[in-house]
Amino acid sequence: MENVEKAAGAAPMNAFFTRGPANEGVQLPLYLPNGEKSEHWVRVLGVDSDAFRAAEAESKRDAFRIAAIESRDERASEIAKSKRGLIASLVVAWSFDQPCTRENVEAFFMEAPQIMDAIDMAASKRALFFVGRSSSSQPSPSTSSGST
Repeated sequence: MENVEKAAGAAPMNAFFTRGPANEGVQLPLYLPNGEKSEHWVRVLGVDSDAFRAAEAESKRDAFRIAAIESRDERASEIAKSKRGLIASLVVAWSFDQPCTRENVEAFFMEAPQIMDAIDMAASKRALFFVGRSSSSQPSPSTSSGST
């Protein structure tokens, strides 16, 4: 099979593997709301990481509980909380003085939703986790507050 792949110019099977790089994550710089780069950063896993897949499965199981909530406002609040928790599962380290716990990340996202949105977008860009893999440098996509 390997000879057939090489002869046909096809990529080997492992060229499609995303789990390893997603579990390693990437370090992203954080930008202030005015667009200025700060000294802070976050380390983010990819959507193909084990941690995110487990959090996503938990979130889907919890969707039934949320759907049963009769109050529209309470249901909307629980949906937002679930989304924050899911995206918080992607953050494994940061440069802030506070410990990088899921609770602290969720509290940060509550007050800085633009950062949560930027992390959500970055984590789903699979190619980002392959940038510069042959060198020791980390990719540095923007986690700007000026996102759409």
